[in-house]
Amino acid sequence: MNEAYIKHVFDLGNKTAVVTGAGSGIGQGIAIALANFGAHVVLTGRRIERLEKTRAQIEGMGGSANCLAADVRNKAEMEQAIRSVKEKRGSVDIFVANAGFNVRAELLDTTEEEIDALLATDYKGTLYGVMEAGRVMKEQKSGNIVIISSINGVSAMGNLAVYSSIKYALEGVVRSLAASLGPYGVRVNSCAPGVILSEMNQEIYSNERNREAKLSTIPLRTLGVPMDIGNVVACMVSDGFRFMTGTTVLVDGGELLRPMQRQERV
Repeated sequence: MNEAYIKHVFDLGNKTAVVTGAGSGIGQGIAIALANFGAHVVLTGRRIERLEKTRAQIEGMGGSANCLAADVRNKAEMEQAIRSVKEKRGSVDIFVANAGFNVRAELLDTTEEEIDALLATDYKGTLYGVMEAGRVMKEQKSGNIVIISSINGVSAMGNLAVYSSIKYALEGVVRSLAASLGPYGVRVNSCAPGVILSEMNQEIYSNERNREAKLSTIPLRTLGVPMDIGNVVACMVSDGFRFMTGTTVLVDGGELLRPMQRQERV
């Protein structure tokens, strides 16, 4: 193994990364992975006590991180947060738009309040951070943006109707922004996770019947964990992927291969 080559290609040392929703779940996994690859990670979210726990984990492993309270739903807060990182650190090299949640409901059963909440956090909340990070990166003529999408933004589920439609929209944002920022040396991609065990779905998959039903649709016969996404994202923003932009990376254990939908030869 050529360790020097691997370090040269994947090392994120001297890079500053901002991760939204870094206090738990996928966001926490991404932050830890980026720190393990050498980046200084700015952990953002609404609950500072959760961010502090992530920071403690990172520093306990010898990494570097700090916490910055910011609500993705508040445009002014996100703009101020990203600009402050630029001022204090000198650059914003990596921005990961991760914060979000889902509502399990068919479209005809979704309430107006649920639609508004999903739009505020998952769509507008993603755009506010991505837009300001994009402006900073355009100025500095370098950077990486990763939007955490979902396999439901590639193949929609009936009972995740509004959530799926927003993820589809964000895939469009990735393509559009990648085209406009490419000439400035900025790459924009998305990572689309399948089922990743976290606080959001712990209750669902602690039920053995639900767990087995889901496993039956996944060729690898396992559910993902946050570090599965974190490690992929850390690779995506490294020089190892320097020629990739406007792309979606699926990390789903093969779920979209639809292994149970087979037709017999006649």
